[in-house]
Amino acid sequence: MKVPQVVVDLDKKSRVVLREGLLVDGKGVEVTVLWSDGSTDDVRLGVDGDRIRFATAAGGLRHRKHVDPVATSELVRSSPAQAFAFALLDSSKPLSSKDLIARVEEVFTGDVSALWKRARQTFETNKNVKASGKGASLKYVWVGQAPLDAVSADVAAQVPGRTAMNESTVTAGLDAGNAERGGDAVPQVADGAVGRSMDSETRNEDRGSAHSAEGGQIHPAVELVQAISVSGQRPENWSRLLGSALRNPLAAGLAVDSLSDDALQAAVPALGQAALILQALPRDSKAVKTIDPVQLAGPEAAAALMDAADAELRRLEPATARAQELRHAKDFLVRRLLSSPSVGLLSLGTVLRATREMETLKDAGKKGEWVAGVLAAVIGAMDQDSWKNLALQDRSAVARRLTSVPLNATGSRARVLGWIWRNHPADLADDMWWRGVEFDDLAAVATTPLASALESDAIASAVVKPLVVKRLTSATTRRQLLTSLAAPTALARLMDESDVQRAFDRVLRDDNVGRAWLVRLRNETRISELAHQVETLTRQAREKTELLGKAQEAARLSDDRLHRMEARLGEAAASTKELRESQSRQIRIDVMRAFAELCAYVDGAADSQSAQRVRERVRRMAAREGLTPSGVPGRTEPYDPQRHDVIGEPPLPDTPVTVTGIGYTWGEGADEIVLVRALVERTY
Repeated sequence: MKVPQVVVDLDKKSRVVLREGLLVDGKGVEVTVLWSDGSTDDVRLGVDGDRIRFATAAGGLRHRKHVDPVATSELVRSSPAQAFAFALLDSSKPLSSKDLIARVEEVFTGDVSALWKRARQTFETNKNVKASGKGASLKYVWVGQAPLDAVSADVAAQVPGRTAMNESTVTAGLDAGNAERGGDAVPQVADGAVGRSMDSETRNEDRGSAHSAEGGQIHPAVELVQAISVSGQRPENWSRLLGSALRNPLAAGLAVDSLSDDALQAAVPALGQAALILQALPRDSKAVKTIDPVQLAGPEAAAALMDAADAELRRLEPATARAQELRHAKDFLVRRLLSSPSVGLLSLGTVLRATREMETLKDAGKKGEWVAGVLAAVIGAMDQDSWKNLALQDRSAVARRLTSVPLNATGSRARVLGWIWRNHPADLADDMWWRGVEFDDLAAVATTPLASALESDAIASAVVKPLVVKRLTSATTRRQLLTSLAAPTALARLMDESDVQRAFDRVLRDDNVGRAWLVRLRNETRISELAHQVETLTRQAREKTELLGKAQEAARLSDDRLHRMEARLGEAAASTKELRESQSRQIRIDVMRAFAELCAYVDGAADSQSAQRVRERVRRMAAREGLTPSGVPGRTEPYDPQRHDVIGEPPLPDTPVTVTGIGYTWGEGADEIVLVRALVERTY
């Protein structure tokens, strides 16, 4: 059965849903829409000025993502099988498991692959899902109707043969999600489109009052809390009430402000995850204080709740009284979420978005330390790769929020800087982390683990040294100067003696007591220096005398050794000369013997043997002595002056020449010696 298509009209900048309606006619980008207020309009899909319009399956995951992002994120976490089914509904074509995972990842930042493994069996038993193929070719297709619940209720009301609302369908869907994860779950859907302005319920939510002006209709959040506080159980239509309340969490908080603390106290135990509607209550409440909203909703849903609050504020003119009321409620929402014991589960980006309005000087004094504590908890729970991949603008935002907080040994600012130093020390050299820090602040942390950071070359030169010089040059009293000199080693080691001397001269110039101290200290210091110099010179003279005696003895011993070595060298020279003459004589004998053998052979063979046989025998005799023929008569070679003798005018190197007589070489490789160069003539 073909799933109805819904057209969603978004604000281009804020991505807030302005309206939605049923696609009743048209193909391509030109379509006719039956809007939820009953009007019909011909529109063009795509970007149109400051708006974006698109068509999608009614009740599919994409539809839910825009209509109610908070509930959609919670849907994926609490009922993943249902979420994958809604993702399948978005496509008219079969999808593989990889396709489904990719679609769900567009609305959820957690480990979707793990969710698929957990939900696959339940997903495949869904009667609206048909599987085909096996193994890698296994694909799924939606074969049923669109889900009839709070997201698609208004669309369904415009489709013939379907009711506007079916509570049993909603309850069954929620119970399936609860059974899958073994507990209560926030409803996965919201009642209608965010920002819809035509129905009385939405008008009531925008006011955030306990009752609407027309007809005395009770606000959904109030109705839900009252019903639970009286009966101790959730009413049958709780999912619709909760979805409506979470769509505008700030208005819900203002609405429940009309209820007494006793009513809230009675409702909280049975509300379960629905207690999220109380987080924007604009007053302190013991009942609400017992709730851990981040643990209750999960980090993704908590982030989506804050995004929904921001979207709610953007729909109003900032200067209106209503906007002021919502901002007051948002302050309570943000403080409760960020004061959660589980705040470390939130992403740093979520915390920065929630606290961006706290960067002003007015808020910094009141909330700076608290915000720094939240940042310290979240950053402390981060892994190294998360920080490494953090955008520079986010790091700068963290640094700006820390600027208003004093740096002390036990404070949150020191905890953040300490974490950065332990995990990414190079980042801490950036001066943005040290803005607003003075000498006394550094002294306060110079005895903590941050001392090693202050002693590092980069931070010492860029941060510590300028503040040390500034303190010495700005000291005006003995107390200031002496306190500065008593600073920990990480700071004192960078105090230059000349800077300290000038500071004493300046501070004690008009101080009679201090000046007398300085004169006395200088005289005593001078006497001590002279005595020390005399002692040093005496010690040096004694040491040099001892060294001179040792040097003279060493010289005598060296002279004796020199004489003995000269005698040995003379004996060795005589022996070497005799050996060299003997070796030279033996070499000449060996050469003349080989030459005599050659002459005797040639003389005896000249008349009795052929020239070819004589030549071969001579070459064998030459090879026996290690000689190698060079060149082959008649062969053309490139001219090499080191190996060739040319007949006539010598040509340029590498010029072709013809060998007319062989030469001989002795040895191989680098040890080769050309004894007789081959005879060549130029080739024409």
